[in-house]
Amino acid sequence: MFDQTLVTNEALSWFTLVVDGWASFVVAFLGIFTNALTIVVFTRMGFRETVNITMTTITFWDMVRVLCGSIQRCYSLIALVSESLGRSWQNISATNLVYLHNIASNIAYALGSYVAIERCLCVRFPLKIRLMLSPMVTLSICVTVSIVVFAMFFPSMLFLNYRWVNAPDSDQPVAKYEFSDFYKLNIKSYVEFYQYINFACPMVNLVTMVISSLVILFQLRKASKFRARSQLPDAKVTVRDGQVVKMLLMVIASYITVLLPRVIFYITQLLVPEFFVLKHYNNIFSVIVSLVLFLDFINSSIGILIFYSMSSKFRRQMKSMSIRLPKPRQIFKALKYIGFR
Repeated sequence: MFDQTLVTNEALSWFTLVVDGWASFVVAFLGIFTNALTIVVFTRMGFRETVNITMTTITFWDMVRVLCGSIQRCYSLIALVSESLGRSWQNISATNLVYLHNIASNIAYALGSYVAIERCLCVRFPLKIRLMLSPMVTLSICVTVSIVVFAMFFPSMLFLNYRWVNAPDSDQPVAKYEFSDFYKLNIKSYVEFYQYINFACPMVNLVTMVISSLVILFQLRKASKFRARSQLPDAKVTVRDGQVVKMLLMVIASYITVLLPRVIFYITQLLVPEFFVLKHYNNIFSVIVSLVLFLDFINSSIGILIFYSMSSKFRRQMKSMSIRLPKPRQIFKALKYIGFR
Protein backbone atom coordinates (compact mmCIF):
# COMPACT_ATOMS: atom_id res chain seq x y z
CA MET A 1 0.00 0.00 0.00
CA PHE A 2 1.35 3.42 -0.95
CA ASP A 3 2.02 5.96 1.80
CA GLN A 4 -0.48 8.86 1.59
CA THR A 5 0.72 10.92 4.56
CA LEU A 6 2.22 13.74 2.50
CA VAL A 7 0.57 13.15 -0.88
CA THR A 8 -2.83 11.48 -1.23
CA ASN A 9 -3.82 9.61 -4.35
CA GLU A 10 -6.27 12.39 -5.25
CA ALA A 11 -3.64 15.11 -4.77
CA LEU A 12 -1.18 13.09 -6.86
CA SER A 13 -3.71 12.84 -9.67
CA TRP A 14 -4.30 16.61 -9.74
CA PHE A 15 -0.60 17.43 -9.43
CA THR A 16 0.25 15.00 -12.22
CA LEU A 17 -2.41 16.50 -14.47
CA VAL A 18 -1.37 20.15 -13.94
CA VAL A 19 2.43 19.93 -13.68
CA ASP A 20 3.36 16.71 -15.43
CA GLY A 21 0.45 16.64 -17.85
CA TRP A 22 -0.02 20.20 -19.10
CA ALA A 23 2.94 22.35 -17.98
CA SER A 24 5.57 19.80 -18.97
CA PHE A 25 3.74 19.05 -22.21
CA VAL A 26 3.69 22.71 -23.27
CA VAL A 27 7.36 23.28 -22.42
CA ALA A 28 8.46 20.03 -24.09
CA PHE A 29 6.36 20.69 -27.19
CA LEU A 30 7.86 24.16 -27.61
CA GLY A 31 11.28 22.61 -27.04
CA ILE A 32 10.87 20.51 -30.19
CA PHE A 33 10.81 23.68 -32.30
CA THR A 34 13.56 25.51 -30.40
CA ASN A 35 15.93 22.54 -30.64
CA ALA A 36 15.11 21.90 -34.30
CA LEU A 37 15.83 25.55 -35.09
CA THR A 38 19.06 25.43 -33.08
CA ILE A 39 20.29 22.38 -35.00
CA VAL A 40 19.47 24.08 -38.33
CA VAL A 41 21.37 27.25 -37.32
CA PHE A 42 24.46 25.33 -36.20
CA THR A 43 24.35 23.25 -39.40
CA ARG A 44 24.28 26.42 -41.52
CA MET A 45 27.17 27.82 -39.47
CA GLY A 46 29.24 24.74 -40.31
CA PHE A 47 31.32 22.46 -38.14
CA ARG A 48 34.80 23.84 -38.57
CA GLU A 49 34.66 25.04 -34.98
CA THR A 50 34.53 22.32 -32.34
CA VAL A 51 32.03 24.26 -30.21
CA ASN A 52 29.44 23.90 -32.99
CA ILE A 53 29.92 20.13 -32.96
CA THR A 54 29.52 19.75 -29.20
CA MET A 55 26.54 22.09 -29.00
CA THR A 56 24.79 20.37 -31.92
CA THR A 57 25.30 16.96 -30.29
CA ILE A 58 23.93 18.21 -26.98
CA THR A 59 21.00 19.84 -28.78
CA PHE A 60 20.25 16.52 -30.51
CA TRP A 61 19.93 14.76 -27.14
CA ASP A 62 17.88 17.70 -25.85
CA MET A 63 15.59 17.05 -28.81
CA VAL A 64 15.26 13.40 -27.77
CA ARG A 65 14.36 14.54 -24.24
CA VAL A 66 11.59 16.91 -25.34
CA LEU A 67 10.26 14.42 -27.91
CA CYS A 68 9.96 11.74 -25.23
CA GLY A 69 8.33 14.22 -22.89
CA SER A 70 5.79 15.59 -25.37
CA ILE A 71 4.82 12.17 -26.78
CA GLN A 72 4.43 10.63 -23.34
CA ARG A 73 2.39 13.61 -22.10
CA CYS A 74 -0.09 13.40 -24.93
CA TYR A 75 -2.17 11.58 -22.33
CA SER A 76 -3.40 14.99 -21.14
CA LEU A 77 -4.89 15.61 -24.59
CA ILE A 78 -6.22 12.06 -24.98
CA ALA A 79 -7.89 12.32 -21.57
CA LEU A 80 -10.05 15.15 -22.89
CA VAL A 81 -11.70 12.57 -25.17
CA SER A 82 -11.46 9.51 -22.91
CA GLU A 83 -10.04 9.54 -19.40
CA SER A 84 -9.38 5.79 -19.43
CA LEU A 85 -7.52 5.97 -22.75
CA GLY A 86 -5.49 8.90 -21.48
CA ARG A 87 -4.55 6.97 -18.36
CA SER A 88 -3.67 3.95 -20.47
CA TRP A 89 -1.42 5.99 -22.78
CA GLN A 90 0.30 7.48 -19.74
CA ASN A 91 1.08 4.04 -18.33
CA ILE A 92 2.04 2.45 -21.66
CA SER A 93 4.44 5.24 -22.63
CA ALA A 94 5.92 5.31 -19.13
CA THR A 95 7.34 1.82 -19.64
CA ASN A 96 9.85 3.10 -22.22
CA LEU A 97 9.78 6.86 -22.83
CA VAL A 98 10.46 7.87 -19.22
CA TYR A 99 13.62 5.78 -19.14
CA LEU A 100 14.68 6.92 -22.63
CA HIS A 101 14.32 10.49 -21.40
CA ASN A 102 16.55 9.63 -18.45
CA ILE A 103 19.16 8.10 -20.78
CA ALA A 104 19.14 11.18 -23.04
CA SER A 105 19.48 13.42 -19.97
CA ASN A 106 22.51 11.51 -18.70
CA ILE A 107 24.12 11.70 -22.15
CA ALA A 108 23.50 15.45 -22.32
CA TYR A 109 24.98 15.93 -18.84
CA ALA A 110 28.01 13.79 -19.72
CA LEU A 111 28.57 15.90 -22.84
CA GLY A 112 28.15 19.01 -20.71
CA SER A 113 30.94 17.73 -18.46
CA TYR A 114 33.11 17.13 -21.51
CA VAL A 115 32.48 20.70 -22.68
CA ALA A 116 33.41 21.99 -19.21
CA ILE A 117 36.68 20.02 -19.18
CA GLU A 118 37.48 20.97 -22.78
CA ARG A 119 36.95 24.68 -22.16
CA CYS A 120 38.92 24.49 -18.94
CA LEU A 121 41.89 23.02 -20.80
CA CYS A 122 41.45 25.45 -23.71
CA VAL A 123 41.63 28.39 -21.34
CA ARG A 124 44.64 26.96 -19.53
CA PHE A 125 46.55 25.51 -22.52
CA PRO A 126 44.93 27.10 -25.60
CA LEU A 127 47.51 26.30 -28.29
CA LYS A 128 48.10 22.66 -27.31
CA ILE A 129 44.41 21.81 -26.94
CA ARG A 130 43.44 23.45 -30.22
CA LEU A 131 46.02 21.33 -32.05
CA MET A 132 44.81 18.15 -30.32
CA LEU A 133 41.04 18.69 -30.60
CA SER A 134 40.33 18.82 -34.31
CA PRO A 135 36.70 18.69 -35.51
CA MET A 136 37.02 14.95 -36.26
CA VAL A 137 38.46 14.23 -32.79
CA THR A 138 35.69 16.26 -31.16
CA LEU A 139 33.01 14.44 -33.18
CA SER A 140 34.55 11.07 -32.23
CA ILE A 141 34.51 12.00 -28.55
CA CYS A 142 30.87 13.15 -28.68
CA VAL A 143 29.77 9.96 -30.47
CA THR A 144 31.78 7.73 -28.09
CA VAL A 145 30.36 9.41 -24.98
CA SER A 146 26.83 9.05 -26.38
CA ILE A 147 27.25 5.35 -27.19
CA VAL A 148 28.90 4.43 -23.88
CA VAL A 149 26.31 6.20 -21.71
CA PHE A 150 23.43 4.85 -23.81
CA ALA A 151 24.75 1.29 -23.46
CA MET A 152 25.13 1.67 -19.68
CA PHE A 153 21.54 2.78 -19.17
CA PHE A 154 19.71 0.95 -21.98
CA PRO A 155 18.66 -2.11 -19.86
CA SER A 156 16.62 0.25 -17.65
CA MET A 157 14.11 0.49 -20.52
CA LEU A 158 13.25 -3.15 -19.77
CA PHE A 159 12.26 -2.54 -16.12
CA LEU A 160 8.52 -2.15 -16.74
CA ASN A 161 5.84 -3.64 -18.92
CA TYR A 162 2.08 -3.16 -18.99
CA ARG A 163 -1.07 -5.26 -19.02
CA TRP A 164 -4.73 -4.46 -19.51
CA VAL A 165 -6.99 -4.65 -16.46
CA ASN A 166 -10.62 -3.83 -15.76
CA ALA A 167 -10.79 -0.47 -14.02
CA PRO A 168 -13.34 -0.25 -11.17
CA ASP A 169 -14.40 3.28 -12.17
CA SER A 170 -14.71 2.63 -15.92
CA ASP A 171 -16.35 0.19 -18.30
CA GLN A 172 -13.28 0.19 -20.53
CA PRO A 173 -10.09 -1.74 -19.73
CA VAL A 174 -7.08 0.33 -18.63
CA ALA A 175 -3.40 -0.35 -19.23
CA LYS A 176 -1.43 -0.69 -16.00
CA TYR A 177 2.36 -0.85 -15.77
CA GLU A 178 4.19 -3.25 -13.49
CA PHE A 179 7.68 -4.61 -12.91
CA SER A 180 8.81 -6.84 -15.78
CA ASP A 181 10.34 -10.31 -15.58
CA PHE A 182 13.67 -8.73 -16.50
CA TYR A 183 13.47 -6.51 -13.41
CA LYS A 184 12.56 -9.42 -11.14
CA LEU A 185 15.31 -11.66 -12.52
CA ASN A 186 18.01 -8.99 -12.39
CA ILE A 187 17.03 -7.14 -9.22
CA LYS A 188 20.21 -8.31 -7.46
CA SER A 189 22.52 -7.62 -10.37
CA TYR A 190 21.79 -4.88 -12.91
CA VAL A 191 18.99 -3.15 -10.98
CA GLU A 192 21.27 -2.42 -8.04
CA PHE A 193 24.03 -1.40 -10.47
CA TYR A 194 21.56 0.90 -12.23
CA GLN A 195 20.66 2.64 -8.98
CA TYR A 196 24.32 3.37 -8.29
CA ILE A 197 25.24 4.58 -11.78
CA ASN A 198 22.03 6.59 -11.91
CA PHE A 199 23.38 8.40 -8.86
CA ALA A 200 27.09 8.36 -9.73
CA CYS A 201 26.79 9.79 -13.25
CA PRO A 202 24.88 12.97 -12.29
CA MET A 203 27.09 13.38 -9.20
CA VAL A 204 30.33 13.08 -11.20
CA ASN A 205 28.98 15.41 -13.89
CA LEU A 206 27.88 17.96 -11.30
CA VAL A 207 31.26 17.97 -9.51
CA THR A 208 33.12 18.13 -12.84
CA MET A 209 31.07 21.08 -14.06
CA VAL A 210 31.43 23.02 -10.81
CA ILE A 211 35.22 22.52 -10.54
CA SER A 212 35.82 23.24 -14.23
CA SER A 213 33.65 26.36 -14.10
CA LEU A 214 35.58 27.70 -11.11
CA VAL A 215 38.90 27.11 -12.88
CA ILE A 216 37.60 28.81 -16.05
CA LEU A 217 36.34 31.83 -14.11
CA PHE A 218 39.69 32.10 -12.32
CA GLN A 219 41.60 31.97 -15.62
CA LEU A 220 39.31 34.52 -17.26
CA ARG A 221 39.70 36.90 -14.34
CA LYS A 222 43.46 36.43 -14.45
CA ALA A 223 43.54 37.09 -18.20
CA SER A 224 41.35 40.19 -17.76
CA LYS A 225 43.75 41.63 -15.18
CA PHE A 226 46.69 40.90 -17.50
CA ARG A 227 45.07 42.79 -20.37
CA ALA A 228 44.25 45.73 -18.09
CA ARG A 229 47.87 46.01 -16.91
CA SER A 230 49.59 45.52 -20.25
CA GLN A 231 46.90 47.14 -22.44
CA LEU A 232 47.70 44.37 -24.93
CA PRO A 233 45.57 41.48 -26.12
CA ASP A 234 46.17 38.38 -24.04
CA ALA A 235 48.12 35.73 -25.91
CA LYS A 236 46.29 32.95 -24.12
CA VAL A 237 42.67 34.05 -24.05
CA THR A 238 41.44 36.38 -26.77
CA VAL A 239 38.31 38.50 -26.46
CA ARG A 240 36.43 36.19 -28.83
CA ASP A 241 37.56 33.12 -26.91
CA GLY A 242 36.32 34.79 -23.76
CA GLN A 243 32.89 35.34 -25.33
CA VAL A 244 32.68 31.69 -26.39
CA VAL A 245 33.71 30.54 -22.92
CA LYS A 246 31.13 32.79 -21.26
CA MET A 247 28.41 31.37 -23.51
CA LEU A 248 29.43 27.82 -22.65
CA LEU A 249 29.56 28.73 -18.96
CA MET A 250 25.90 29.75 -19.21
CA VAL A 251 25.09 26.36 -20.74
CA ILE A 252 27.03 24.63 -17.97
CA ALA A 253 25.31 26.76 -15.31
CA SER A 254 21.90 25.70 -16.63
CA TYR A 255 22.97 22.06 -16.31
CA ILE A 256 24.26 22.60 -12.77
CA THR A 257 20.91 24.15 -11.81
CA VAL A 258 19.08 21.05 -13.01
CA LEU A 259 21.63 18.50 -11.80
CA LEU A 260 21.66 19.66 -8.17
CA PRO A 261 18.03 18.65 -7.34
CA ARG A 262 18.48 15.47 -9.41
CA VAL A 263 21.53 14.46 -7.33
CA ILE A 264 19.64 15.16 -4.08
CA PHE A 265 16.78 13.05 -5.43
CA TYR A 266 19.11 10.12 -6.16
CA ILE A 267 20.78 10.37 -2.75
CA THR A 268 17.33 9.99 -1.20
CA GLN A 269 16.72 6.89 -3.30
CA LEU A 270 19.94 5.31 -2.02
CA LEU A 271 19.18 6.15 1.61
CA VAL A 272 15.50 5.11 1.47
CA PRO A 273 15.02 1.90 -0.59
CA GLU A 274 11.22 2.26 -0.48
CA PHE A 275 11.49 5.65 -2.18
CA PHE A 276 10.86 4.28 -5.67
CA VAL A 277 8.07 3.67 -8.19
CA LEU A 278 5.43 1.14 -7.08
CA LYS A 279 6.93 1.00 -3.59
CA HIS A 280 5.84 2.44 -0.22
CA TYR A 281 6.68 6.09 -1.02
CA ASN A 282 5.38 5.91 -4.59
CA ASN A 283 3.25 9.08 -4.30
CA ILE A 284 5.90 11.47 -3.04
CA PHE A 285 8.38 9.81 -5.42
CA SER A 286 6.05 10.54 -8.35
CA VAL A 287 5.64 14.20 -7.31
CA ILE A 288 9.39 14.78 -7.12
CA VAL A 289 9.96 12.94 -10.40
CA SER A 290 7.45 15.27 -12.06
CA LEU A 291 9.26 18.34 -10.73
CA VAL A 292 12.69 17.04 -11.75
CA LEU A 293 11.40 16.23 -15.23
CA PHE A 294 9.77 19.64 -15.53
CA LEU A 295 13.14 21.27 -14.79
CA ASP A 296 14.72 18.96 -17.36
CA PHE A 297 12.25 20.09 -20.03
CA ILE A 298 12.96 23.73 -19.27
CA ASN A 299 16.71 23.08 -19.41
CA SER A 300 16.44 21.20 -22.70
CA SER A 301 14.32 23.93 -24.32
CA ILE A 302 16.16 27.18 -23.48
CA GLY A 303 19.47 26.51 -25.22
CA ILE A 304 18.48 28.68 -28.16
CA LEU A 305 17.99 31.67 -25.84
CA ILE A 306 21.53 31.29 -24.48
CA PHE A 307 23.07 30.92 -27.93
CA TYR A 308 21.09 33.83 -29.38
CA SER A 309 21.89 36.23 -26.54
CA MET A 310 25.58 35.36 -26.15
CA SER A 311 26.83 34.34 -29.62
CA SER A 312 27.01 37.04 -32.30
CA LYS A 313 27.63 34.42 -35.02
CA PHE A 314 24.58 32.42 -33.98
CA ARG A 315 22.51 35.59 -33.84
CA ARG A 316 23.59 36.76 -37.30
CA GLN A 317 22.96 33.34 -38.82
CA MET A 318 19.52 33.10 -37.24
CA LYS A 319 18.57 36.60 -38.40
CA SER A 320 19.70 35.77 -41.94
CA MET A 321 17.25 32.84 -41.91
CA SER A 322 14.29 34.95 -40.84
CA ILE A 323 11.54 35.50 -43.40
CA ARG A 324 10.42 39.08 -43.83
CA LEU A 325 6.64 39.22 -43.96
CA PRO A 326 5.14 41.70 -46.46
CA LYS A 327 3.61 44.87 -45.09
CA PRO A 328 -0.19 45.35 -45.32
CA ARG A 329 0.29 48.07 -47.99
CA GLN A 330 2.34 45.67 -50.13
CA ILE A 331 -0.32 42.96 -49.79
CA PHE A 332 -3.04 45.44 -50.83
CA LYS A 333 -1.04 46.54 -53.90
CA ALA A 334 -0.45 42.91 -54.91
CA LEU A 335 -4.15 42.07 -54.64
CA LYS A 336 -5.08 45.19 -56.58
CA TYR A 337 -2.58 44.28 -59.29
CA ILE A 338 -4.05 40.82 -59.85
CA GLY A 339 -7.59 42.16 -60.05
CA PHE A 340 -9.03 42.01 -56.48
CA ARG A 341 -10.57 45.42 -55.96
